[in-house]
Amino acid sequence: MRTPPEPRTTRTARTASTPPASPTSRTTRTALLALLAAAALAVTAVGCGSAAEEAGGGSPAGDGGGGGVTVTHLKGSTTLKAPAKKVVALEWTYAEDLLALGVSPAGVADVEGYGQWVTGGPRFGTGVKDVGTRQAPSLETIKALKPDLIITSRVRSEANYAQLDKIAPTLMFDPYSTDSEYEEMRATLKTIGTAVGRPEAADTALKDLDAKIGAAKRKLDAAKKGGTEVTVARGYTTDGAAVVEVLTGSTIPGGLLPRLGLRNAWQGQADAYGMSKVDIEGLKPVEKSSLVYVAARNDDVFAGSLPKNTLWRNLDFAKNDRVHALDPGTWFFGGPYSTAQVADEIADALTS
Repeated sequence: MRTPPEPRTTRTARTASTPPASPTSRTTRTALLALLAAAALAVTAVGCGSAAEEAGGGSPAGDGGGGGVTVTHLKGSTTLKAPAKKVVALEWTYAEDLLALGVSPAGVADVEGYGQWVTGGPRFGTGVKDVGTRQAPSLETIKALKPDLIITSRVRSEANYAQLDKIAPTLMFDPYSTDSEYEEMRATLKTIGTAVGRPEAADTALKDLDAKIGAAKRKLDAAKKGGTEVTVARGYTTDGAAVVEVLTGSTIPGGLLPRLGLRNAWQGQADAYGMSKVDIEGLKPVEKSSLVYVAARNDDVFAGSLPKNTLWRNLDFAKNDRVHALDPGTWFFGGPYSTAQVADEIADALTS
């Protein structure tokens, strides 16, 4: 069976009992983010406190009013002579961000995969060029598009960042870099909004997201579901065996739960992506919660192979019908559209 393409195609996921222990661990990356945040504040202090600075973590380039902008990202500060108009996104999250800002990307890595796995928000227009896979995009194809900005992630492009930056100014982010992927998603959207000259659109997208989260919370409150303990998971088959990954509080769904008036039942150790890979026995501590999950239609281990196991059938949430499938296109690793969809799906699952 085909397994979900994100994020296990890029790093080996650690088990729940093995904490991250590498130079790119969550602690190290959080410290780096703090340094970058300080740099961003320094850049802002040089500027004039404009709306662009406040909205996007960037500032006017200070080039005599030529319309340039400076934004801060994992590789430092990048100055654009003018807000970017022709942008290539090598990570689906940032492609979604561009759509939320009203910008049609010139190129996207794995357009077909995006259409299958990321179902929240509008679709790409026919003019969007596929530039290859996210893990190994075609540099020739990207160069041929003559972009004025490339946006990528550390997990995809650490090794070839210099090559990308020679083609066009390249912004690099890490959606798994902090203890709150939800807050990182919001901050990155604002930064990209500044880079493309649409800080107001970023503010609007986040206000729309907040409104949708608020509506989902009101739906849960009306159904008297406030305070419900929830476990969020995804599952798939690898080498004939069911794999279950539970999302910790550091993930986007983990950040959403308290905003929906819910409680994340899972307190396990996070891997580099904020998830814990567990077996059936590992779910015993959260069996009193409600389990909501995402699985592919043709590989739903929660409805297929797991219920064949006696241990699974004896878990309280399985015995008492508190296992809820979310739409297979619900994407846990996206931008504002995907995040709103997660909120809607969880609210619908718990109130249906």
